[in-house]
Amino acid sequence: MNTSTSIITAEELKIICPSCNSDAVYRYGKIKTGKQRFMCIICGNQFTPGASKSQVKGKPVCPECGKQMNVYKLEGNVIRFRCSGYPVCKTFKKFIMKEEE
Repeated sequence: MNTSTSIITAEELKIICPSCNSDAVYRYGKIKTGKQRFMCIICGNQFTPGASKSQVKGKPVCPECGKQMNVYKLEGNVIRFRCSGYPVCKTFKKFIMKEEE
């Protein structure tokens, strides 16, 4: 019984960056669910094929510099925002999400 294991590369899967449409990507770890994550060599975008970003409404404004804050981390019912001016402005905000009844 001869079984062979084949390794599938990103080129064989035709993985392209959703930001710049480049095929110059490499494997960059895995997400929590175990799906393969990739990083684009050209633009530095990290992505998982087939995944969609969750949109957060009502992003806060940084109290220090006035720029919009971006989602930094989601942990259970806690959402953390980081200033879009990072690393110059290192302001963080933490919110606890309430369940709607």
